[in-house]
Amino acid sequence: MNSFNHWAFGSVGEWVWRNIVGINPDEQHPGYKHFVIRPRPGPGFTWAKGEYKSIHGMIATHWVLNDVLKIDVTIPANTTATVYVPAKSPDNVTESGRLAAKTEGLRLLGMEDGCAVFVADSGRYKFVSRPPQ
Repeated sequence: MNSFNHWAFGSVGEWVWRNIVGINPDEQHPGYKHFVIRPRPGPGFTWAKGEYKSIHGMIATHWVLNDVLKIDVTIPANTTATVYVPAKSPDNVTESGRLAAKTEGLRLLGMEDGCAVFVADSGRYKFVSRPPQ
């Protein structure tokens, strides 16, 4: 009998979790008090969904890519997250129909590697973006 809990299987799962789903710990803030949400939609992927039950509560992402990118994010109470939203500019990102940069609970940090970067307080956010081509 061979183990089905082999490192090689877990490493692929971790890559999918961190890159496709986009839930990542922040090494500077252990225990998911602050964490990073950075989904990376790529060729052949049109959606991903995942959640993690942290000590502070449920962390969740769900994204769908059609002509626009829709990302739903859940950040538990008493935590914060750095959220990367693929976009041409911050002006191309809305949250629940409003310009994300002017949404309560979000603070725009700027652009990095084709993403608008926000610090988000706890809550649920619905981002919509036109990602860079």
